[in-house]
Amino acid sequence: MAKFCILGSGIAGLSVAYYLKKYNPGAEVVILEEKTISGGLIDSNYFDDCVVEWGPRGVRPKGNGQLVLELVEELGLWDELIFANEKAKRRYLYHDNKLQILPYSLLSFLRSPYLSLFIKAFFKDLTAKVVNEDETIAEFVDRHFGEAFRKLFFDSIVSGIWAGDVSKMSISATLPFLKKLEAIKGSIFRSLLTFKPEESDVKSYPKEVTSKALFSFKNGIQTLIDKLQFVLEDPIIYDSKVQSINLDTSSLICANGKSYSYDMLISTLPAYTLSLLVPEPISAELNSINYSPVGVLNFQFQKSQINFDGFGFLVPSKEKSVVLGMVANSNTFPSHGSGDFHVNTVMLGGARYSYEELQKMDLKKDAKDFLEKVFGTEININKQELRLLAKAIPQYEKGHLDKVQRIADSSPTNLKVLGNYMYGVSIIDIVSKSKEYAQSI
Repeated sequence: MAKFCILGSGIAGLSVAYYLKKYNPGAEVVILEEKTISGGLIDSNYFDDCVVEWGPRGVRPKGNGQLVLELVEELGLWDELIFANEKAKRRYLYHDNKLQILPYSLLSFLRSPYLSLFIKAFFKDLTAKVVNEDETIAEFVDRHFGEAFRKLFFDSIVSGIWAGDVSKMSISATLPFLKKLEAIKGSIFRSLLTFKPEESDVKSYPKEVTSKALFSFKNGIQTLIDKLQFVLEDPIIYDSKVQSINLDTSSLICANGKSYSYDMLISTLPAYTLSLLVPEPISAELNSINYSPVGVLNFQFQKSQINFDGFGFLVPSKEKSVVLGMVANSNTFPSHGSGDFHVNTVMLGGARYSYEELQKMDLKKDAKDFLEKVFGTEININKQELRLLAKAIPQYEKGHLDKVQRIADSSPTNLKVLGNYMYGVSIIDIVSKSKEYAQSI
């Protein structure tokens, strides 16, 4: 009977444990968690009766998102699902002292103030040459769509989603679909005309489900973590910080003095944590993965104060603001608000700042001042909380896929490295990789 030891009980650790037991019922699994709770960056709680998210706040139901829906169904959580309001399809950029809506339909595209920029990008893309090797996102987008297009759209998207820098991040690792389209016909637009997605074994769900922008749960994304914990037959052992790993003897020792043996060690620890526990050359590769610092500010306010009809807005770096963007949580999932209050989330910092710089700033005041400028009104905050994360999101910098391959190739047969710095940062990416690995055993 195979014995698996999993390090970390975030979504990666819990999902790989779930699928290991599903596809290998006789496997013995133990999960070691250094904290006293599971979930990692996923954390849902309440401001009064408003749901507050500190990490991911929704999952796309289309495409591979259906794999997460399948997991939800298997866990018996379908009745806990909620789907995004149509307002979630309305997204904005804030630049040049104005909120501008991004096209979300054909009519909105034709009426868009960005129409001329899209037309210029279209014609530039038609003559773009294929580059086979990895590039930064900036290099790729400038070549296909132009610098102005990149500075406005891709800069905002990358800083808003990954808290990253387009001049450093890998197009192949971060936005692989665009690189795949380029390989087909050179032009992204030409390739889209004939592109057919590969068939997968993901269960299909009806269009009324997959057409929604996002899904979550009545009590937040934490619901998924709590249910995975509940159904796992094997233990999660908390307060178990790993002190040393001996891959030669397939054993490890925790800071509390307890030791564990295994046939397979699966690490979902952050790269900077695992690097201290494994030998070269794996350690050096893990150490070379950078993370961006992020401030997450959740604030509750009366609904009457802000008139905003969308999912949120992003801020291009040319605005020179510490604010990366805002998500209007209660617009997206109205049940996460209350009768009188909304809770919105402001993301701050990112790759343009160091953790030390963010520590010295009054981020609550900076966020409030910025939002008052955006909405042109004073905002009276009922309740707020700021969490500043020194290493929030791993950065898939140029050459990242080669780095991931080197980590995999140099890992001994009794070590599997998973986690959001390897194969994707989203819940979809992580759950997909967990299932794939468990099926391969």
